[in-house]
Amino acid sequence: MSRARREQQWVTFEVILDPCMVDAVANFFHERQASGVVLEERDSERSVVTAYVPQDKWQVASGEITAYLAHLREVFPDAAEPELKTAPLKTENWATAWQADFRPLAIGRKLLVTPPWIKPEPHGRITIVIEPAEAFGTGTHETTQGCLELLEEAIEEFTDAGQDFTVLDVGCGSGILAIAAAKLGAREVRAVDTDPVAVESARKNVILNGVAQKIVLECLSAQDVKEPADIVAANLDPKTLRTNKAQLVNLFASSLVISGVPLEEWESIKKEFLAEGTFLKKEVVRTEWGSGLLGRGSRETFCTNKPPSPGSYRFSNK
Repeated sequence: MSRARREQQWVTFEVILDPCMVDAVANFFHERQASGVVLEERDSERSVVTAYVPQDKWQVASGEITAYLAHLREVFPDAAEPELKTAPLKTENWATAWQADFRPLAIGRKLLVTPPWIKPEPHGRITIVIEPAEAFGTGTHETTQGCLELLEEAIEEFTDAGQDFTVLDVGCGSGILAIAAAKLGAREVRAVDTDPVAVESARKNVILNGVAQKIVLECLSAQDVKEPADIVAANLDPKTLRTNKAQLVNLFASSLVISGVPLEEWESIKKEFLAEGTFLKKEVVRTEWGSGLLGRGSRETFCTNKPPSPGSYRFSNK
């Protein structure tokens, strides 16, 4: 048999769609064991999900994704109609085709996010290794970047005071926030997500980063979490933030980081959380997305750089 005939052939599925559909479509391809899924944000109105499927499965996958996109149009009637493109891809192009989309990314003052096949010079930064084909949250999206920057700020309140602290990551996705918290000095981290695929993806990344001893991963919703933490990070969509705002406020002792909010909804989300008895310490507003670092009480009663006494919030199942 010739080499050409032995080569595995692949088909690239490229879906250009409204950002509100990204997670659903990425999940669709993950659940069908696509060999790689790449997420790209083009602007506030269009994102791209690219998936790589073996050629012998592409016809079935094509019919299924076409039907699924039609279903999503019913779920999101105000969203623009998705555009689906397919193209053949040979194995010899496979690795570079999707790996070429990723580069090491410096975030905040201390972090450097990189895929595992690149070993960048850290230049004094803390390296976080994330497998892009495994989950959602690679550091490239504005919401993840804003959340990481504000998480770093929240953690500095404790490290500058020489106090230890715990962190809760709600909607952990790839585990990037939990890993960052562990590497930035958290004594204990709990990371939860309602999607078991995300939890397992986070578990792989936690192991890649050598912080499994610090992080507890669980398939739970925010409402199922009973124990508070010094810092809570919630990079979620606006609907989920609204539904869980009271619970998220109840769960944090010192700081709450919220993210995942398009600019057109940021002011209203912020006001709703402030009405729950919080105040805004800092916000990160980028081109299309907003993120916020919230404290408990009012700014007038906030004592800068004096977090709660250490040891108050220890997770019981560690």
